[in-house]
Amino acid sequence: MLTRLAFAVVLTLIPLEAIQAHEIWLERSGDSVKVFVGDKTGEVDHGETIEKLIASSHLFGRDQDKVVSVKAAEDHLLGTVDTQGDVRYYNDGVWAPWQTKDGGYKAAVFQAKAGRQEIKPVFDLEMVPDNPGSDTFILIYKGNPLPDVGITVINPDNWEKTIKTDEHGHLAVPVSAKGLYVLVARHQTKEATQIAGQAVSMLQHIASVSFVAE
Repeated sequence: MLTRLAFAVVLTLIPLEAIQAHEIWLERSGDSVKVFVGDKTGEVDHGETIEKLIASSHLFGRDQDKVVSVKAAEDHLLGTVDTQGDVRYYNDGVWAPWQTKDGGYKAAVFQAKAGRQEIKPVFDLEMVPDNPGSDTFILIYKGNPLPDVGITVINPDNWEKTIKTDEHGHLAVPVSAKGLYVLVARHQTKEATQIAGQAVSMLQHIASVSFVAE
């Protein structure tokens, strides 16, 4: 496995190792939602690095048009979502777009969700349960299942394993203990868009879903 790196700055040029080591995941307790950035099994971002993410944060519940404000704690962002159902978070400002070897620009977009009740995706890249509360998820990109994609599964003991989706984009999570599970998927696409005022031709989607097994 590649060495995990911790980063003290955001909005900078990003090496490949950072993309492979970084994810955003949510931990919800009642109405309180914590947003963590970094490596779930290693280092997490903190301090000023976390505070700088407030401006580009989008945390919401059932209604994606009702964005909830977040504040910075030492090693996470914190928001309050007082609606039932899954909670989602989007941020395309963790890193500034960076130039690739061919002269174009690439950007990373982070899409995180807490919960496994809603079977309809909201984000471009999202893992949804095949039924509410199910341990089986479907990886979907813009309405289409993605087969043969490696998903990082992290269990409550921070045991980490990569499991590939099947030919239908399905993934059965091996739930063996009570506690928090985090799934992380990455998918790169060629698409022309604007991120932070920069025209980009490639996007690295980094999506997570977290849920508590009881």
